[in-house]
Amino acid sequence: MQEMNNKSMLYIGIDLAWSENNYSGITLLEDNKLIYSGVVSSLDKVIDFVKKYPNAIVGVDAPLIVKNQTGNRTIEIEFLKDYSSKKLGVYPVNRNLMLKYSSVIVGEELSKNIPQRLGKELFEVYPHATIMNCFHGSVLPYKRKKGRNTEYIRVQLKILQNYIQNVVHGDFYKDIDELKGTKLKHYEDMLDSIVCAYTLFYCEKNKHKTYANIFKVP
Repeated sequence: MQEMNNKSMLYIGIDLAWSENNYSGITLLEDNKLIYSGVVSSLDKVIDFVKKYPNAIVGVDAPLIVKNQTGNRTIEIEFLKDYSSKKLGVYPVNRNLMLKYSSVIVGEELSKNIPQRLGKELFEVYPHATIMNCFHGSVLPYKRKKGRNTEYIRVQLKILQNYIQNVVHGDFYKDIDELKGTKLKHYEDMLDSIVCAYTLFYCEKNKHKTYANIFKVP
């Protein structure tokens, strides 16, 4: 499956794990129609999936190029200038930190092994920024953090699920109250990957006017 017709476009969203052998969420949209969404168990399987769709635009929630040994990349510093007042932060991104989780920087390995070009058909995206700009207006606290129990997380994920259902056509609904442990985490990863793919569609639909607010191009 490539571009479905002359007018539609394919978008792949990836919530990429920071280790090559952990699960990643992955979604394929044709415009805003869901073709596939799920999780895969390794970086190799992410690469295999993307290679099936060389004409797709790809958005990844992970650093794709990291040159600095310590501190932050310039893009994180610039992002924080725009969003710290809105209480939306980003994790520090540097080689020393990221190589604690894996023997390689997973986003860099992804970039090297797929046909899409960084900054052309391949972008870093940040689901929290999309959710803030397109849906919620503020930070949606659906990530695990001290002081947030499972029931609280479920409530936030239901809010996110409802937002996505309003803009993405297709069946990805699950009864979040029935999900526990790994299944709940995998569904969160899947929703993040849908947001990544939707970010690409949204920016294309709006003629790239919002790229600066949502995309991170290192």
